[in-house]
Order: sequence, then C-alpha cells, then structure tokens
Amino acid sequence: MTIADLTAKELGNLEANYVRLGKTTGGKYSLHEVRLEKLRRQPNPFGTRESFIKIIELAKVSTDAKLTYGDLWSAFRPNEKWKGQGTATIVKQALGRVAAYCVDHGLPIVTVLVVHSANRELSAKAKENIFNAARDLGVDVGANPEAFVERQIVGAMKISTDDLPAPEPSA
Repeated sequence: MTIADLTAKELGNLEANYVRLGKTTGGKYSLHEVRLEKLRRQPNPFGTRESFIKIIELAKVSTDAKLTYGDLWSAFRPNEKWKGQGTATIVKQALGRVAAYCVDHGLPIVTVLVVHSANRELSAKAKENIFNAARDLGVDVGANPEAFVERQIVGAMKISTDDLPAPEPSA
C-alpha cells in the first residue's frame, strides 16, 4: 500500500496524530509526506503543470518579474471577472497545488512570484507563510524566511519550462 492508497480521512488522522504528539516521523509515512499527499489531492481548476508554466511565463514577461493573483486568474479565465474572496480562494488553491508540484519535482517554489496587486510585493507575513509551508512539506528552508524566499525567486527565474518533467499520464 502506498500513501496514494490512503483515504482522505486516514491522511487527516495521520496528520492529526503527528501534530498531537509533536512529531514529524514515526509511522510508515512522515508528516511531510502526509501533508504533501493532501496537497496533491487538492483540485486545481487550471491544471497544476499548466499553472506552473503560466507563472513562469507571466513572470518572465513582467517588468518586475512578478505577477498578481489577478494576472493568473485572467490568464486562465479571460472572460470571467474577479469576484472577490471566492476567486482568491480558487487561485490560492491552485497555488497550493503548484507548491506541491515544485516539492515533488525538486523545483524552486515558483509561487513566490505571485504577489498581491496593491504593492506588487510579498509582505513579511507572506514570506513567513511560504517559508513555513515549505518547511511543513519537508523542504530544507534554512533559518531565514527572507533568504529562503529570495533563493526561490532567483531559482524560479532560471527555470526553462522546456526542462520540466513530462506530464503524468491520466488515469
């Protein structure tokens, strides 16, 4: 049995037990593996690999190497207006799946290129959240959220989408 064979409830129970015990290892699957599997199962209405590629493409044509949630939404849903929190939730869910894709394939966390439109920057809180989320997925993040995010930005901008792993066959 692989981790992919576990039910959502079983994954939730494993995660809750690890958290309750203050541990990250000890069972057949580590807490990192459980959290990564839960992310893999989240739907991505845009397609995970497609979202990854679009983030890189949009960042590379941007004057500041960044894109907004709205830019990503418009790239995939050009005829649908932004509808506030509901739309933001869809984009955040897509970004979570992209982060899991990055971890699965040993790629920089390209979601660091996606910023809020107000100031086109990641806030200190956003950087800390990215840092903590990556650490929770088993990424070696170091000790400094700012430095980690900067390394991810530099790495993301070096990616050639031609070098990505081939798409996985559909079941």
